[in-house]
Amino acid sequence: MFTPMSGPFAPFGPSLVTGAELAVEDLTKEFDVEIEISTYDTEVNPSAALERMKRAVTADGIDFAQGALSSAVCTKIGTWASDNGVSFIADGASDTLTGENCQPYMFRTYSSNSMMSQTVGPRMAEVADDWYLLYSDYVWGQNAQEQISAALESNGASVVAKEATPFPNDDYTPYLNNVANSDADAIGLLMPGLDKQLCMKQLRNKGLHNDFKLMGHQAEDIMFWGLSQESAAMMDIASIGWVNSLDSGEQFKQRVVEKGETDPYVRHANAYVAMDQQVRAAMRAGSTDAEAIRGALEGHTVENETTLSVMPGELKWRTCDHQLVHPTYAVSGRETSKMQNEPYKAWFSVKKTSPGSDVMRSCEETGCSL
Repeated sequence: MFTPMSGPFAPFGPSLVTGAELAVEDLTKEFDVEIEISTYDTEVNPSAALERMKRAVTADGIDFAQGALSSAVCTKIGTWASDNGVSFIADGASDTLTGENCQPYMFRTYSSNSMMSQTVGPRMAEVADDWYLLYSDYVWGQNAQEQISAALESNGASVVAKEATPFPNDDYTPYLNNVANSDADAIGLLMPGLDKQLCMKQLRNKGLHNDFKLMGHQAEDIMFWGLSQESAAMMDIASIGWVNSLDSGEQFKQRVVEKGETDPYVRHANAYVAMDQQVRAAMRAGSTDAEAIRGALEGHTVENETTLSVMPGELKWRTCDHQLVHPTYAVSGRETSKMQNEPYKAWFSVKKTSPGSDVMRSCEETGCSL
């Protein structure tokens, strides 16, 4: 398991481990197999993560890998893994992972930026006409900006301006001042984790939530739990690949709570599915060889009821780019009086569910050649 236990994404790191551990518990019961999880800190640093991937393979003898979270880290270690015959399921969202940077032995469970953008774009256009996009200036944010801009314009809305912000960043004041002085009537926050959290806090302190509609791209619940219910309620529309208010997987959610690491959110579900699917593929193939796992995953439709209870809907591994086809969601913050806090925090309601097959790029559009 490659996950950020330090650096700007550290709050997300333990969730990937918890999700994978729950999958191992279920697989062990079902098949009576022994599965050992080794954890490596990526630091959100591609070079550091690569050194740990090399050690994991050459010294520790891992059979396959998953995680990484950062798209830049996924690209770095996923490329090396494929070059060295190791299967890897990535947990990043940039379209490049299943596009120009796709690899023969790299797969992805997380929704791509284009999947989330196609789901949320029509709703954004309904919420407001003129948008100001703030995005983190690295591979994920750059790709998100391109996809959200295209989705807005194709649905009749306008992008008044789009501005790159440093990542990580500790002061969004200059950028928020630019927004305040623009002709926009809505703000799109295309930044990850703690950066989105900080921007939301500074935005609220300036009172901009009273004057602008708000959208959060890949707005994972954990980021809002670190703020307040009022901050979550500010979110008029947001994109996400899984949300704990879905009417399924209640046992899974309760088990996450019992682990005591944090309340259930999208990273738990994706890590569970990645571990579940890679182990099942190896068992179908009778081998942990990367080519054998590839053959068992490509074109495979997920039919296991336990897996589908965690991530409901049609799940299928696409052959052309190795993306897991699965539903993607547009959500909005509930009124604070309607937010659930026990047994876990559920602060968002689903406004639109898009089957993965409806929002994915065509194979020809991806630029992936496997």
